[in-house]
Amino acid sequence: MKKKIVDNGFCTLCGACEAACPVGALQVDSEKVNRLHECSEDLDLCPICYELCPHSEALLLRTLKFVSDSPVKNEALGYYRKIVLAQAVDPKLREQSRGGAVVTSLLTYGVEKKIFDSAIVSKAEVDNPTKPQASVALVPDDILSAVGSKFFPSSVAKAYGSAVYGYGKSKIAFVGVPCHVLALRKMEAWQHKIGNNLAITLGLFCFGSFSMLPLLDYLEKNYRVKPSEIKQMRLSSKFVVQTDKEVLKIPISEIEGHILPSCRTCTDFTNELADISVGSAYPLEDWSTVIIRTKAGEDFFYDAVENGVINTWVIQQEPMVYERVVRAAMEKRKAALAEAKKMEETYGYLPVLMLRETDALVKVKVEDIMTRNVKTVSQSMTISELLELMVKQHHIGYPVIDDEGKPVGMITLEEASQVDKEQRNNVSVKQVVHKKPVFVHPGETALDAFKKMSKHEIGRVLVVDPANPRQILGMITKTDLMHILIAQ
Repeated sequence: MKKKIVDNGFCTLCGACEAACPVGALQVDSEKVNRLHECSEDLDLCPICYELCPHSEALLLRTLKFVSDSPVKNEALGYYRKIVLAQAVDPKLREQSRGGAVVTSLLTYGVEKKIFDSAIVSKAEVDNPTKPQASVALVPDDILSAVGSKFFPSSVAKAYGSAVYGYGKSKIAFVGVPCHVLALRKMEAWQHKIGNNLAITLGLFCFGSFSMLPLLDYLEKNYRVKPSEIKQMRLSSKFVVQTDKEVLKIPISEIEGHILPSCRTCTDFTNELADISVGSAYPLEDWSTVIIRTKAGEDFFYDAVENGVINTWVIQQEPMVYERVVRAAMEKRKAALAEAKKMEETYGYLPVLMLRETDALVKVKVEDIMTRNVKTVSQSMTISELLELMVKQHHIGYPVIDDEGKPVGMITLEEASQVDKEQRNNVSVKQVVHKKPVFVHPGETALDAFKKMSKHEIGRVLVVDPANPRQILGMITKTDLMHILIAQ
């Protein structure tokens, strides 16, 4: 773990290694992981800290099994059951959170109704409002004190261990960004003894965490803002820093160099392993986007709705929200894969790429896994009509056909959303589609499909009849290939 993760700067200080270590050999303190004593004296070849680290390659496919029984497989958003817009019924909570306050309301409700006996949250330190402090919330007031976005590493997995060992809690709600939730899922997959104490995970959408000291130094040097003067930070189209004197709006491009290395290679924007994922519903104010992924998450969420804690709204009625979430997820994935490729060449190691060439893909034929009865779109369809279809059907890519039914390309939400909103009624799909479609045949293997996706840097290929290339038989996406590996 030290050689591959800590020394290469991939550690995000979640504290999973400390929580899981059977001999107490590790301690996460401030900006580093300390080795308190030589653990090999107590255990030979112990793999726990490395395998449970969210930045190791271990157990990645096994963690996907916690959500892979959900009915929808979406390349940008992962597996899920439903996507809704939601907000806390309490307007004071919404005002305090500057958003929908969904996470705060769900946690408060769960603790009050004893659905949970505790919750793991991050609140600001008293002496340093910019620094998050992972804590075990036992009563609603503890949860309310943690309202607000955090942008620096927080040792929430360590706090989860404290809830089990220090407080004796057995029904714990856990709130974290994607790497935090991945660490907890790894505990469950590894069947670690404290994994059974997890009741539910609430995942936050995440662009990445910043390295705290370098970013604070940058703000002080370039904007003359001391850490003690910062009252709040938030992320929208810009990084917003609020003090008593002013509100600074800093372009993301200006500070992206301070994002942690592991965050730059993370492909997960919407927290794809959580029971319930929650994020912004921009441009709507006082609302959140909620992605319900598991049966446990669905039961808990709608119990809160039925008891008057949460209001919901249909996301199909707000296509701009759905478009923004999917586009952000796709952009993060694309940027992360590009950065991952560069880092792998530098370090010779990178665990983030779960889908690689493997013998398991050779054993499966395209015809056995392809999606059949594929919905196509006409090249004469307008971009507005296409985006409306995507929101209704929750697909982010469609084959494009000409007037004779011949496949002429693929169109994705990412490409369509780049058309100016004012022009979408006047621009046709034909004007946007530039890449020719890539084909595979039913008798080829899943590995053949993967190689073609990699060669052309695309996320989906069409399956056509070799005797009649105009006849579309199905489609395969990278998510379909991942599903094969999960089932092994």
